[in-house]
Amino acid sequence: MKTPLFRWLPLLGLLLVAALAVFLVRPPRPVPASAPANEFSAYRAQRDVAVLAGRPHSLGSPANAEVRDYLLSRCRELGLSASIQDISVLFAEKGQATAAHVQNVITRLPGRQPGGKAVLVLAHYDSQPHTPGAGDDGAGVAAMLEAIRALRAGPPLTNDVIWLFTDGEEAGLLGARAYAADTARLRREVGVALNFEGRGNAGPSLTFEVSPQNGWVIGEYARAVPYPMASSLFYEAYRHLPNNTDFTPLRQAGITGLNFAFVNGYPYYHSPADTPAHLDLGSLQHHGSYLLSLVRHFGNISLAHTKGPDETFFNPLGSWLIHYPAGWNMPLTQLTISLLVLALALAHQRGRLSWGSLLGGLLAWVGGWP
Repeated sequence: MKTPLFRWLPLLGLLLVAALAVFLVRPPRPVPASAPANEFSAYRAQRDVAVLAGRPHSLGSPANAEVRDYLLSRCRELGLSASIQDISVLFAEKGQATAAHVQNVITRLPGRQPGGKAVLVLAHYDSQPHTPGAGDDGAGVAAMLEAIRALRAGPPLTNDVIWLFTDGEEAGLLGARAYAADTARLRREVGVALNFEGRGNAGPSLTFEVSPQNGWVIGEYARAVPYPMASSLFYEAYRHLPNNTDFTPLRQAGITGLNFAFVNGYPYYHSPADTPAHLDLGSLQHHGSYLLSLVRHFGNISLAHTKGPDETFFNPLGSWLIHYPAGWNMPLTQLTISLLVLALALAHQRGRLSWGSLLGGLLAWVGGWP
């Protein structure tokens, strides 16, 4: 009676591990508004989301001007002086030209040692014409405001932090392109950039894009972030899609950085239903956990040299992050194939291998891919 049970134990164990892995891919719980002042609270940030995403506010609309003025007011409340980069932008790509007037809101949190390279944090405050944009990108903007408040409640950082609320992202990354147009100044001023986006309204915030020569930034990311959700595979898939974010002009300019977005609840993306009431506070909290931990980390280390040999990285279970030099990929692949061939040979030698079953399993595995 024991033999059939023991034969099924490996499969049952595998299914349990798989179920646990899926269960753990979720954002952290939102922190209440009563949390200490130096912590990030999604419930506190939710108040800003309610104003930022109260109604659709596309580029150039009166509603977008109201959001811009709200950002200026909130920066003053937080003890910072904000300015507007008021500029006309002309961008041409694939035979199509886009021209618009954008108004980026920029403020700076001074560090103890000004003059060095700064941390750049950005999210866009405009929305599509028919959506309030709570997930895209009210959550990113609100996370920035709450992070500024939490940082102001603690000791000053070593490096300056630049907070860039871009305009015109939905029209073609126009605000980010305007800010990155002076590439020499950008490289001289910025050491690392963090961009926050939303392509839905729920789920964990994924680190889905990283700049080339990522060894340094992934190593520091792994040291600093409490709930890392990242994979080299995300970017390999993303870079083959016809999608861009405000991080794109910065990456093209050679800036080291990371790009974050939550992607669950995709039907709400660019939808009239992308309202503050439908935004998952866990996703907002995950944005904030990245933002606050990384700004504190990068704000207190040297940003003079931010490139390193590429690394491979992924989460095998929950927020446990594995990362290693990309040069190990081929040897590890060869080792895996060798072990698989050895296992098949031993099973065949012992009469436990049915080639028909093996072929059926292979076909089932291939057919299981979406």
